[in-house]
Amino acid sequence: MKILLWVFLGGGLGSSLRYGIHLLFKNTTSLYPYGTFTANLIGCLLIGILFGVLHKFNILKEELHFFFIVGFTGGLTTFSSFALENVHLFREGYIIQPLIYSLGSVILGILMVVTGLWLSKIL
Repeated sequence: MKILLWVFLGGGLGSSLRYGIHLLFKNTTSLYPYGTFTANLIGCLLIGILFGVLHKFNILKEELHFFFIVGFTGGLTTFSSFALENVHLFREGYIIQPLIYSLGSVILGILMVVTGLWLSKIL
């Protein structure tokens, strides 16, 4: 039950940050969903940094792992919004744009995790 509380608290903070990022891009008229894209890339960078730092300092305590890795970054990033936005783009008749969004999200997301792990080593 304690683990569920850590995930709940971390997830709430991560989701709140995601909403704040959404608000930053709310008034853009761009075709691309920059809020979700930005939140996902920040989340990928943070999960790399957080996991790397927790591992580096050997503080992979259950509470910290579930608060930061599962809760916070899980709440910050959002695969379901990403998938829905791609469906909307396809329904609007776009073909190239959702492919670029999907490939860019996956490739840049992985690069952000790798960058986060690298940054955690030099901290």
